Amino acid sequence: MASKIIVLGDVNGQLQQAFSKLTSLHAKNNFSLAIVTGNLFAEGDDSVSDLLEGKISIPLSTYFTVGTRALPSRIIEKIEKDEEICHNLHFLGKRSTTKTSEGIRIVTLGGQLDESIIGGMSKEQHLPFHTVGDAKALHGANTADILLTTSWPASIRTGSKVPIPDGSADIPGNTHIAELCATLKPRYHFSPSPEYFFEREPFFHTLTQEAPDVRPVTRFISLAAYGNPAKQKALYAFSLQSSFDPTAPLPPGVTASPFLSSSNPKKRPALEADPYSRYGNHGGNKYQQKRPRRDRLPPPGPGECFFCLSNPNLATHLISSIGDDAYLTIAKGPLTTSETNAALGIDYPAHALIIPLTHSPTLATITEEDDSRVKTFSEMNKFKEALQSMIGKKSGNKLGAVTYEISKGNGVHDHWQFIPMPEETIRKGLVEAGFRVEAENLSYPAFEVRDPGIAQNEGDFFRVWIWTPPSEEEPEGNTKCLIMPFDGSIRFSLQFGRIVLAKLLGLNHRTQWRDCSQTEDEEKKDIEAFKAAFKEFDFTL
Repeated sequence: MASKIIVLGDVNGQLQQAFSKLTSLHAKNNFSLAIVTGNLFAEGDDSVSDLLEGKISIPLSTYFTVGTRALPSRIIEKIEKDEEICHNLHFLGKRSTTKTSEGIRIVTLGGQLDESIIGGMSKEQHLPFHTVGDAKALHGANTADILLTTSWPASIRTGSKVPIPDGSADIPGNTHIAELCATLKPRYHFSPSPEYFFEREPFFHTLTQEAPDVRPVTRFISLAAYGNPAKQKALYAFSLQSSFDPTAPLPPGVTASPFLSSSNPKKRPALEADPYSRYGNHGGNKYQQKRPRRDRLPPPGPGECFFCLSNPNLATHLISSIGDDAYLTIAKGPLTTSETNAALGIDYPAHALIIPLTHSPTLATITEEDDSRVKTFSEMNKFKEALQSMIGKKSGNKLGAVTYEISKGNGVHDHWQFIPMPEETIRKGLVEAGFRVEAENLSYPAFEVRDPGIAQNEGDFFRVWIWTPPSEEEPEGNTKCLIMPFDGSIRFSLQFGRIVLAKLLGLNHRTQWRDCSQTEDEEKKDIEAFKAAFKEFDFTL
């Protein structure tokens, strides 16, 4: 089944004219949805009042993002208050992944690059600027039917014979947009142009080992502003099939990808002696190697942190899902393997990490701006519960799970580790006993049975959630939380949680994640199996 879509260039506040035109076109064509690629509103926009007062009719679901100027303050207030501006008008957000009711996946990066920010992601959704980190974060979307960006990708005209109008300036592109397009391989990529219409020849992407016979094809289209004096094309209608057909022949005039150099970067240099620290237990990366005290390195910033999506060395192929405030990935050098629980229907490691998008050593130190701290904690719990549901269902409730966290004020980037555990081991109390005994053996403080939540006044601590799957006696299952507060007098082992679980699982030879490294092909096989299993539980889709 195909969806008929119409796309508009910059509207620049001409809401009445644009939506009147859209109404007449919709009556003839019955479009599924409309998309505005650039600025919907203008500065000092009088049409905002008409829109909010219901004087402008929007005939069908219309999606828009941030263009080159900030959204009007009244529109921002309306979005934040009601999450709906008016009937049929939907704000995609500046950095977002959206699945429409027709099943169309739209990935959006609005605004222009803020070159003054060299790491991290933008905190707000309404100003017309983004960072390279914002683009990197969207790599975790993996695929897109439609990619919507305010900026053009670099090199888009390479290999193209389509000219731009005489006397018009070439539009400079951005490398991070090219890399985003090369990663997502969207079927359509739309960006606005202030002066003219440009539709490049379709181009196919590089073949991959996972799909050696599939050549995804992208069509890049840039629309002129609505009502432009040169009467360049400002509306574009097309039909989008509900799914990609890998057997379809390549379209006429197709070229190779202009992003070949971007999508196949040179092999990155070794990060240090510890190349897998990105998803390990941080037992020996360069920030923790023994050094003279006077030479101690400062904590890494977002551009160097191995849990930050803005890190250019990020192994994005391990990421499963990206939410609004946290993301989910499988672990490098996982404790469990694809064989550990294969007999129970889990033929992938399922050792996962739940990581806040915000670069912060603890949840308690995340800024209170926009309730970020509460939202992050809530979404991390949502990922944890989704993982528990997946493990329980796939194993017929023969597996429970353990999730643990090391929260240290002098840490780098807070995260939770999730590992499946046999239901019988949990019900017999062996998991709780294992943690208590190991703590006692190491002369650590005793565990307490409580969950401090965001733990704003706790100081440093180790926390573990032990989840028992549903049974006839406990149809909802149950979760028990243990916390071990500790102070600077304790030299706490960052391997503590993994060592306890390795002993319980009989995987003592896997207590050091560096000894469990895999090839990239093996990692990709694991993540594909994991994502397929998690799909029905993934609330980010």
